[in-house]
Amino acid sequence: MSSSFKHHLSRVFGSKSLPLVGSFLMGLVLLTPLTANRALASEWRELAQKTVDYKAEVDKVKLGRKEQNLTSIKLRCDQGTVNLKQIELFMSDGESKKVDNLGVLTNGLSSRAITVPKSEGHLERIELAYDSVGSQALGLAGVAKKGKITVLGKEKASDKEQASDKD
Repeated sequence: MSSSFKHHLSRVFGSKSLPLVGSFLMGLVLLTPLTANRALASEWRELAQKTVDYKAEVDKVKLGRKEQNLTSIKLRCDQGTVNLKQIELFMSDGESKKVDNLGVLTNGLSSRAITVPKSEGHLERIELAYDSVGSQALGLAGVAKKGKITVLGKEKASDKEQASDKD
């Protein structure tokens, strides 16, 4: 620890409790990775990346076995400006969910979370209707870049995680 930090701690806690405070801080630093892993288990993870043309288009994202337990999805704009017109979620049992008017995303922004329908089946594919704001001429001039979207998914917590969260 730096001497100015030690001096500040001794003023706040008193000089006799300084070793105790240092031990507490060290323990906190060591335990942080253990608790972070549990939090990451239900965090957003990348499912697919798409480049969005300047014209209106519909892209399909087929999901594999690893993505069967998703509870929600969202889109993140990684480049350019994207006009999200519609997202449709298709379940393996034939059920689908359509979400309209998601708005415009600019670089760094994410859409709201879209809940995957609870059904007998699993999420099989996602259809995205969108276009990139701008034109090819503006893209060549360096004024507007094609949009890049990342599809993110959040999985439901496993039974073990849910049981440990209740403890």
